[in-house]
Amino acid sequence: MKCERCGKDASVSVKAIVNGYEHDFYLCNDCLKKYTDMSEENGIPNEEGFHKINLNNKKLESLIQKFVPSLDDMIDGYYEYKYNQNNHPYSYMEGLNQKACPNCGNLESNIRNGIFGCKECYKLSDNLSRKVLKTYNNYDKYTGKFPKKDREFKQVALEIKNLQEKLDLSIATEDYEQAADLKEQIDDLNMKVKN
Repeated sequence: MKCERCGKDASVSVKAIVNGYEHDFYLCNDCLKKYTDMSEENGIPNEEGFHKINLNNKKLESLIQKFVPSLDDMIDGYYEYKYNQNNHPYSYMEGLNQKACPNCGNLESNIRNGIFGCKECYKLSDNLSRKVLKTYNNYDKYTGKFPKKDREFKQVALEIKNLQEKLDLSIATEDYEQAADLKEQIDDLNMKVKN
């Protein structure tokens, strides 16, 4: 932390309570000596480990003016907060004018970035969907979660897995004739996948 008065490395954290409001600031050892009647090295901490500093006899007014905001600053800060709370950024306002998916509410800007929420998003703007699909996926028509050729591959892979389990079972029961038949079926399906 830096000293908020002179910019040197701060060694003390000061908490001022003025009119019931807490204000925290940091001071270096030199500024602590300049504005208070003690330095970092002297003084006895209370049971909580804090030093109580007497600010009455020093340049209290300039210290408070530097660190504690004036009433005008607090009012300005409040109005700025309210203004920012009620006035949305331009990007939010722009989003209100966009088309949205009637099913999931996904905005057109998300679709432009390749984010589709549901199958209805693809129908929102066919031209836009084709462009996005071509850009991100190298195809221009949505064919479902698993396109047809991938669906067929998945079915064959599941069939091979089932046959492999039956093969393991027939080997465990020492039924070698059935194991040979199952092995041939698995090889045929593997050839089908390769072609």
